[in-house]
Amino acid sequence: MREKLINLMIDQIASWTDEDIYAISLYVYDECDNPCKPTVTLGYNTETQVRAQMDSEVKWKPVNETEARWNYAFWIQNAFFCFGEGDTARDVREWMMTRCLPYYEDDDEAWDDDCVDEECRQITKEFVSELVAIVQEIHALGILTKKFGRELPILIHELEYYPEIAQQNIQANGDALPEAFVTFCCGE
Repeated sequence: MREKLINLMIDQIASWTDEDIYAISLYVYDECDNPCKPTVTLGYNTETQVRAQMDSEVKWKPVNETEARWNYAFWIQNAFFCFGEGDTARDVREWMMTRCLPYYEDDDEAWDDDCVDEECRQITKEFVSELVAIVQEIHALGILTKKFGRELPILIHELEYYPEIAQQNIQANGDALPEAFVTFCCGE
C-alpha cells in the first residue's frame, strides 16, 4: 500500500500547475463511517483560495485568515484521488490483513460491541501511522522541493482539529510544518 500511495502522490503532485500552493492535504475518513474502510483523499490549497475566502461576501465564511488558511472546510476541495475506495479498497484490505487488523464489511457490525469497537479504532491509529511514514518519505525524497522550490507541509487531518492532529503532523512534516498550523489545531 505504501509504495502505491507514494507513487500516486508523486504522479499527482507532478501534474499540478497552480503556482501558489502552500499546503497539501491528506484528508482521512472512514467510508460509510466504518473504521474497517479507512480512506485518504489527496488535495491542496492555494494563497488565491485563502484570499478569495477572506474577500467572500457569503454568509458562512472564515472568521479570520488563520481559519481560511488551515481549516479544510474553506479549502478548494480538489480531490485528486481517494485511496481506499474503488480499485484501491483492495490495497487497504490487504494492508489490514498483513497487520492482522479486523475487517467487517457490514458497516454496522464494526460497532456492535465494545471489544470490536476498540479493535476497529486500532485500524485508524495504524492507518494514520502509515500516512505519517509516507509523508516522511515524500519529504526525504525531496519531491516537493523539486516541484515547488521548497518543502510544503503535507497535512494529515480529519474535519476536526485537535492536539493529536498537530502531533501527527509534527511527526510527519518536521520543519516543513508551520507553527501556525500547530497553534490552529491546539486552539490557541
